[in-house]
Amino acid sequence: MQLTQALTRAVQTRHSHTATIYNHRKRTWKQVGERVPRLAAALRGLGLAKGDRLAVLAMNSDNYVELFFAAAWANVVLVPLNTRWAIPENIYTLKDAGCSALVVDDAFAGQVPELLAGHPMAHVIHAGDAATPIGMKGCEALIASTPPMADECGEGDDLCGIYYTGGTTGHPKGVMLSHKNFCAASVNWIATLHFSEDTVYMHSAGLFHLAGASPAFALTMAGGTHVCLPKFDAMLAFEAIQEHRINYVLFVPTMVNMMLNHPDFDRFDLTSVRYCEYGASPMPDAVLAAAIEKLPSWEFIQGYGMTESAALTVSLPWKYHFDGPHGKARRQAAGRAAYGIDVKIVDPEGNELPRGETGEIAVRGAQVMLGYWKKPEATAAALRNGWMHTGDGAYMDDDGFIYIVDRVKDMIISGGENIYSREVENAVHAHPAVRECAAIGIPDERWGEAVLAVVTLKAGMHATSEEIIAHCHTLIANYKCPRKVEFRDALPLSGAGKIMKNVLREPFWKGKTLSVN
Repeated sequence: MQLTQALTRAVQTRHSHTATIYNHRKRTWKQVGERVPRLAAALRGLGLAKGDRLAVLAMNSDNYVELFFAAAWANVVLVPLNTRWAIPENIYTLKDAGCSALVVDDAFAGQVPELLAGHPMAHVIHAGDAATPIGMKGCEALIASTPPMADECGEGDDLCGIYYTGGTTGHPKGVMLSHKNFCAASVNWIATLHFSEDTVYMHSAGLFHLAGASPAFALTMAGGTHVCLPKFDAMLAFEAIQEHRINYVLFVPTMVNMMLNHPDFDRFDLTSVRYCEYGASPMPDAVLAAAIEKLPSWEFIQGYGMTESAALTVSLPWKYHFDGPHGKARRQAAGRAAYGIDVKIVDPEGNELPRGETGEIAVRGAQVMLGYWKKPEATAAALRNGWMHTGDGAYMDDDGFIYIVDRVKDMIISGGENIYSREVENAVHAHPAVRECAAIGIPDERWGEAVLAVVTLKAGMHATSEEIIAHCHTLIANYKCPRKVEFRDALPLSGAGKIMKNVLREPFWKGKTLSVN
């Protein structure tokens, strides 16, 4: 299994069809097929060797899609950096992965001096549309001046990409994904989520994220058309759907809610969309009901997965959103196992539980990661006897539908993004006035969950909520920062001296049937 097989097939079977659209710039599969081997050769010409890590910090674009395949063609490991993270977080990622070079676009070219100060690299490639900054290599100039190279892609369990996700220790963890992982995930996506050569797909989720990258690989394998938005914006989405007659979209619930409540929603023709996949956090039923009513031509499909499984592992097809000949509506379910994936609910020892009993979701299959980069202990904790333990609490009914009810991991999901409490607590603790802190997730109407920091201050010290939140913004991504801060004289402690977060969470979740939102 080689990632570049997806590209070579698309070029072979769809050469004259539109491959990518970005800001009205269109490229055919033939053009993409000519550019990728040249870019791969340019990467090698800069001194990147097999297995070297190449970081990319950029908004979504046609260039980003090509870079996925150019890196694989050159047998270089791609390390996408999170566009929402603070500079210190991305410096940590660069150092941890040992990146040899960096690709940036116009939006992040200004961060390069700070990033290089934190982790020196020999080369920075500019893949934007503005003039190439001094000291960087222009991507277009490299492609134009470099002869193509033969495909030297890795295969099977060879490392293809390192995708960083939040960490329970306060530092991001690099998820190692192989060619086999991505190829298996692509076949799964095509089979489960109906990608085809006629799919015109809008990338609104960040390509640094598996919710963006995984469909990019699958769509290339299918030979469809990539329409790249730099990032999600309701107006950009409306305009792109109408102009390009997009027929497939992926949104997190927060995005759907923003679109439905946008004042210009009724101005646009959105009827070209056939499928909408949603996931990353639970969809409130009121939002889903409103979407079904206001967008009657759309079929909604829920997807559940994680970075460690190259995204999709569980899916809820459209027909199960309603009562019908197949049975009662299952809209509260995450879905059933996708093709090629084994799923079970287990107790803390890994034993499968009877149907209806709540435990932890464990998954197995060709999509499951190689492990965490340079973190053997974390890998051993997550991968046990061939099963990936997800940290999500759930039960399975007699028909194999999985219902998520809680999280085993100390994690908050806000706007579809995973936030580990420890990351927030480390940032809050760095404030000189803070003695103790606990970060918890509380229900939020717009974002699903919001971060609340419960803080005790050092004797004689003073700080305001605004000061602590502003302090966090200098250390971690905006979406991880507390939205609220509560000050207490003391935090509840267990007999072992641990902060009892369940006691802190209880008042906010009282009266709710689930412990996630």
